[in-house]
Amino acid sequence: MKTFLLVLLIFIPAASLKAQNFELPKFQISLSYFGEMATHGGIRIGLTTPISQMIKEKGEETSVNKAWIVGGCITYYKHPRNHKGLMVTGVIGRQRVGKNGFQTSLNLEAGYMLSILDGETYEWNDSEIVESSNKGSSHIVFGLNGGFGWNFDKKTDLPLSFMIQPHLYFQAPYNTTIVPRLALETKLSYNLK
Repeated sequence: MKTFLLVLLIFIPAASLKAQNFELPKFQISLSYFGEMATHGGIRIGLTTPISQMIKEKGEETSVNKAWIVGGCITYYKHPRNHKGLMVTGVIGRQRVGKNGFQTSLNLEAGYMLSILDGETYEWNDSEIVESSNKGSSHIVFGLNGGFGWNFDKKTDLPLSFMIQPHLYFQAPYNTTIVPRLALETKLSYNLK
């Protein structure tokens, strides 16, 4: 009985392995935790697709995939007692998936941000102070993010990938200047073929 269980434990995972003719998916839909300044939680939904792909063979059974990707993201986060942010951005970048499924990426991102103050705001109206009805501000955002993680589709039939991506982006105009911001994204992507 122990031998039978051992055989099952060895052959069931091996049966789910795929051939090594891996190609990046036509589309990746992602859902992420997006932490502005790493701690102010939010959510991010994205869609990416490769526009150019190179497969580098390293022996008979292994390959490395490199691709240029484009896509877009919608992000919402809340910085308590400060503001809420909604961003719509476009992404262009480079993605690499190694022979074992380890993946890396480096992306440029640019788009629009709406920040809404979280709390009461006031303005001067002729001769008195009144509560302001306009709490929102429009901004341009642009930045850079890199990431690392695993593409489980490379070695198994599981069409998922997981990445951790630190972000450095800039918000302009912020008062009269450009302000740098940091964020941390943990992303789970579903690969559509």
